[in-house]
Amino acid sequence: MNRFISLGEIRLGLRLIVKQPILSITIILALATGVCLTTIGFTFREEIVNGRLPYQAGDRFARVYVLSREGNPVEPTIEQYHAIRDRSLSFEHVGAGGVRSFTLLRGPNEVESIQGTYLTPRSMAWLEASPIAGRILIAADGEPGAEPVVVIHESMWRNRYGADPAMIGKHLIIGGQPRTVVGIMPESFRFPSSGELWVPLDELNLAHGITELRMLAVLRPGVSFDAANAEVDALARPLGEKDETGATSRVMVRPFTRDSDQANIAASTMVAMLVMVLLVVASNVATLVFARTWSRAPELAVRTALGAARTRVVGQLFFETLLLGSIATAIGATGAFVILRYIRDYMGDIPFWVTLQPTWRIIAFAVFLSLLVSVVAGLLPALKVTRHDLRNSLQAGRGFAAGGFGKIGAVLLVIEIALSVGLLNGAVTLARTFQAYLAEVPALPANQVLTVQLGDIRSDEKRDMIVKAAAAMPGVIAAGAADRLPRLYGLPKPTALEPVGDEAVQAAMPAPSVAVGNGFLEAIGARTLAGRLFMPSDFIAGAAPVAVVNEPFVQKFLGGRNPIGRRIRIEGTRDDGSQEPWREIVGVVPDLGLSVANPSLAGGFYAPVHDEFLYFLAVRTTADPMKLVPQLRAAVANIDPDLQLNECATLDESGREERLVLTGMAVAMTAMGGIALVLSIVGIYALLSFMVTRRTREIGVRIALGATSAQILRSITGGAMVYLAIGGVIGTVLGLLFLQLRSVLLISIPEAGVSMPFTIFLTLAIAGGVACWLPARRALGIRPSEALNAD
Repeated sequence: MNRFISLGEIRLGLRLIVKQPILSITIILALATGVCLTTIGFTFREEIVNGRLPYQAGDRFARVYVLSREGNPVEPTIEQYHAIRDRSLSFEHVGAGGVRSFTLLRGPNEVESIQGTYLTPRSMAWLEASPIAGRILIAADGEPGAEPVVVIHESMWRNRYGADPAMIGKHLIIGGQPRTVVGIMPESFRFPSSGELWVPLDELNLAHGITELRMLAVLRPGVSFDAANAEVDALARPLGEKDETGATSRVMVRPFTRDSDQANIAASTMVAMLVMVLLVVASNVATLVFARTWSRAPELAVRTALGAARTRVVGQLFFETLLLGSIATAIGATGAFVILRYIRDYMGDIPFWVTLQPTWRIIAFAVFLSLLVSVVAGLLPALKVTRHDLRNSLQAGRGFAAGGFGKIGAVLLVIEIALSVGLLNGAVTLARTFQAYLAEVPALPANQVLTVQLGDIRSDEKRDMIVKAAAAMPGVIAAGAADRLPRLYGLPKPTALEPVGDEAVQAAMPAPSVAVGNGFLEAIGARTLAGRLFMPSDFIAGAAPVAVVNEPFVQKFLGGRNPIGRRIRIEGTRDDGSQEPWREIVGVVPDLGLSVANPSLAGGFYAPVHDEFLYFLAVRTTADPMKLVPQLRAAVANIDPDLQLNECATLDESGREERLVLTGMAVAMTAMGGIALVLSIVGIYALLSFMVTRRTREIGVRIALGATSAQILRSITGGAMVYLAIGGVIGTVLGLLFLQLRSVLLISIPEAGVSMPFTIFLTLAIAGGVACWLPARRALGIRPSEALNAD
């Protein structure tokens, strides 16, 4: 190393770093932020997209999906399952499983809902887990006529049965059926997801009321997922059930841990935003290092005149930046570990294979990226500056974009500002949208309504029995079922308004709709603004089709005119090929949260149904709604012991976990956008502050020669303000373009307005102006006498 840089030059570089604290700290923080975000972002993506089960054959575990013509997962037929299990050459093992809620009878009228799994017994042997007592499921447990058994989780054993040492052999009433406990699995065991019991799945009959029954498999060594996919699709597709067009389902094989395309989209979106932040960081660091290096041209000229070789000068500059990068890497990596540990400890239910532990490859990549930025940002300015005749460089550093720094510095600064503003525009819009799902709906009764998701209910008669049982409970005002609860996103459908008289035909407009049963509107506290609510006769088969619309619908479709008696219908055909009927509007209710995120889609309607499956139950009461849960479970158990009540919560809490996840994503995105913008503003401040320090002598001389304050301000801040404006405009356009991608997200995002981009642009202008003003104000205070003594 002595050939390129001496120990004395290293000490000189360290002194210069300490001597320039604002610039050095800004560079370190920018690079540390990049390393931290890189480690966190790619750790999430690696575990979501490329996760691996913690078993010896974990990377060969697969999910086998049967997809409908529209691409939605459907349950496999028994013929498809047997064809893949018995004839496939790609798999060592084929099984099936599905998560569902089970009813657990704890005593007379004491029923508890517990999450569990149906699993083919042979699959458990592949999971490499030893029970802490008893045994795992074995093949004989799944044979017809076998004794009903269950394997329970350690948490269930300890929390519900006090770690009873005599638990093996006891009988539990699960789903109305006595089952013998044959094993207790340790706390660390999870498959196929978090649950507290495992029940054997009969491979000759897959119909057990399982939610999302899926085939699972283990690939043979050396077989790719693509090869397995081609084989099983050819085996199973001809055995699929045909739809009305004669088309059959298709089969797809994918890694077990890659369960959701939406998760992949979310991870890819996060990585895309992360790349934008990293580009901002790289631009920020490069801008500062370019300015720092070019401003030292006089010093380098003296060293060159004294005989220093170009390699030694470049080596010193490179070492200084590399040292800053190394410090930043250590800080950023440590911060990433702390943040990931916090997220892992406080995050709710996550897939059991997600550890949020950065792999050595991710850490190496983050370190490599930081050092690469350091090398490029340190080496290129050094080579560029030393390429010129340094003996004529005493005039370097003059002005914001002086000398060789001009074009490069301007481009880097504009890119940095544009990316940070564009990222923040998109992030804030998503944050506002996600936050809307947590907002209160004034027309809904607060803390008075219990909501329940009915399990795999396949009978509208049982649904009506449950509603009647709930309505008969003491303190209950009303009860009813629907296919969707308020504030949960529903897909808008094109809705037409029938013209009356000489009215022009109005084009169909999107409007969300909710299918409801008798009593649901009363259960969520709906009050009429005009007309009436539904009557029991509206739910009788053959009754005239009617609808109740909300107030935003009246404004959107009728401009506030009286809607009673008008008719509407959803454009398109039903699954059986018939046309949707015209529905007479019989009532108007307030906005009850049909579309909380997008005001343009708030206008919708409710339609009565009598023979459809409605999975959401609402019960309005005068007492604490959650106190009804035990009574409701007991009443449902009397109707069907195997029927589950899931996600029991008050109306204002229903779906809160999903909304909190969306809000968490929004906070993360907004934080990244905010960090990028703050880095840009701080970088501008550090850059101008540093330039003022380096130009102290020049500024003092200009003041002595009669330069006005306006001329000094213009020479210092003029270029920066121009670049701020250009970058802000480009970034605003990028943000608006980003919002056009909202169609890929399964949420309702409103059309972009001008207020939010204008606010961000105004914030940028104010913050950028302050960042420019503070160094300029210091420059105006320079006295010529002090300037002559400046370094």
